[in-house]
Parts: sequence; C-alpha cells; structure tokens
Amino acid sequence: MNEHTHSNATGLPNMNSLLALIRALLGEVYPQWKHVEFSADTRLERELGLDSMARVELCARIEASTGIHLDDSLAISATTANELMQAMLTQSIAGRPDEPSSGKPVASELLMGSLVTGETTAATPPHVRHTPGEWLYAIYAWPVFIVLALLTWLAVVLAPFENWRQRLAKTGARMLFRCTFTPFEVCGQEHVDPATGHVLVANHASYLDGFIITAALNIPVHFIVKGELSGVWPARVLLLRFGVEFVERFNANRGTSDLKRIVEKSRNGQNIVFFPEGTFTAIAGLRPFRLGAFVTAAQSGSPVIPIAINGAREIQGGSDFFPRRGRIRITICPPVLPEGKGWAAALKLRDAARGEINQFCGEVDLLEISDNPASGNE
Repeated sequence: MNEHTHSNATGLPNMNSLLALIRALLGEVYPQWKHVEFSADTRLERELGLDSMARVELCARIEASTGIHLDDSLAISATTANELMQAMLTQSIAGRPDEPSSGKPVASELLMGSLVTGETTAATPPHVRHTPGEWLYAIYAWPVFIVLALLTWLAVVLAPFENWRQRLAKTGARMLFRCTFTPFEVCGQEHVDPATGHVLVANHASYLDGFIITAALNIPVHFIVKGELSGVWPARVLLLRFGVEFVERFNANRGTSDLKRIVEKSRNGQNIVFFPEGTFTAIAGLRPFRLGAFVTAAQSGSPVIPIAINGAREIQGGSDFFPRRGRIRITICPPVLPEGKGWAAALKLRDAARGEINQFCGEVDLLEISDNPASGNE
C-alpha cells in the first residue's frame, strides 16, 4: 500500500481505504467475520469487537499506509470509522486552515450493505416454572451464599498479609461449593508451575466464575476486573484487598495504560487471570476473545494457561439469580508459549487458547454460528 492509498484528489484521507484497512484487520482478528456487513458508523469496539489493542494496531497500520500519525487522544478513543476519519482529517489538514471541507469522502461500494448500529437486544427468554424441589434448594442456597460472602468479605478485608487474604478467599470459595452440595472437579493441576508467572484465561458464563477460579487454583492469582465494579464500594474494597486490577473496557486511552501496568506485573512473575470474553449474557455460547490477555502474555513472555469452566451456566447463568443444583468441572489445559512479542504472536496465542477452552467448556462456539459481530457485543 503506498502513501496515496488513503487520499482522494484533494489529498485528504479516503473513507473507502480506511474501511478496507478495518476489514482486513477484522478478518485477522475474527476470520469468520471477514465478509460481515458494516458501515462507517458501526462501532469498532461494541459491534465489531475491535478492542483497544486492535485499535492501537489499526492506528499503526494507518500511519504505515498514509504517513498520518494520529494523536492517541483522538485516534485510540474513536468509536467508529467516521470518528477515526475525523481524526485523520484533523491531522492531515493541520496548518492548512483554508482547505475546503467539502471534499470529505463518504463510504460506497466497500460497505456491502449496512449493519444496524443500535443496541442489540436478545429475545426475552420464556418464563421458567421451577419445581418445589428447585425452590427448596434455592431457599437453602441463598442464605448460605450470603453468610459465607459476608464472612469472607470481613476476613479478606481485615487480614494484614496478602498470602493470608488469598488463602481466606480460597477457603471461602471452596466452602461455598461444599455447603451447597455442588460437585467440584479440577483436572490438569500439573500444568500450573508454582514457580512461574502465568497469564490464565477462562471462559465466562456466570457470576460464579471468579469463585470457581479462586477455589480451583493452588497458586496466588490477581484477577483483571472491569472498571465499572470500582464504583461499587463493598466490591471495590474486597477486590483491591484481593489484588485485582481494574481495567476500562470502553476507554481505549485508559485501557492502553492499564495494559502497560498489567504487563509489568506479569513480567514480575504475578499470575494474572483474564476472562477474555469480557462479559457474559443469558445466551449460551463461547463469545469472541478480546486481545488484552494475549498482548500481555506476548509482551511479558509469560505462558498462557487456558482454563475451561464447565457447568457454571447451568447453576447460575447470565442475569438469572435463581440458583440450581449442578456439577462444576474445571479443565486446566497445557500452557501455550508466546512466539514473539507482536500482533501476530498475540493473535496466535488467542486462537490456541480459545481452541483449548472450546473443547472442554461445553458451550456452543458463537464464532462458528454467527456472521454478525454486533449480536451480543457489549
């Protein structure tokens, strides 16, 4: 691609070429979606799944193909191709205030149609009638959870040393499953080397997943948690004492600085836990993986350990707070080593880890059945 690829007759950036770069990147990140329909107003993060790491890569490719260096505050925070184009136009006409603005290009045949840019709403699931036995179990399980949660919160918050807090949290999580009569099986502990720092990635189907990982692993861990939870005081106090790292999912500038901090912790040998799907919904299935965990592993040189959680959705899935009897099986897969520090290495790590989790999590692969990345992305 030469330096005129993104320019029209006036020398301004060209929208069609920008969308071509986005489509090429989308095809690398999600090969199944390389032909999906999208427009200049489609949201890069929430609908196409191009997280902050992917947008950093996109900005690097824009600079390589056009020579336009985008200011981070303008480029990385852009939510659509139109906003990205505005940043490119601002940069390209800097120092030329008399440049006519009527030459702004628009998208055309490359778009292959239009993708709805409104929020996607899943169909409301039908009302479920619970049996008397299910009600009895729920009436028992909720008080058990509340009591154990309060005791664990107090113990973790008041414990003076980090290793004490980790052990207390693990004890509380294991007691939860014992007291609710939930069979809990862990396979693959031999794949975790206590002397080595790891990037651990797991599928995410339930509010129970944090408890499951805490109970399953015999090493100290530090979770990556969405930044929204930092605004909930009881959760924030507990999570900070437990050593979590809050990250911004939809603020690319903050997300980039968060990543640098987490990479440094990974280099220092900490075990970092990511849920790379980023969220979960009531809709069953393994969602696309965000790239933060895998960029972290590639840059720090840490092995990635995929962890498949099977059964959590059946016990308490999505926004359904009605607890059910179930069985949990955790499969800790062999570590995957990074082969370099760049973009390609992160993509390779992501695909390898997702493939392992897909084998054992018991969920439908949403990448295989969906040709619309807007469905369910939050």
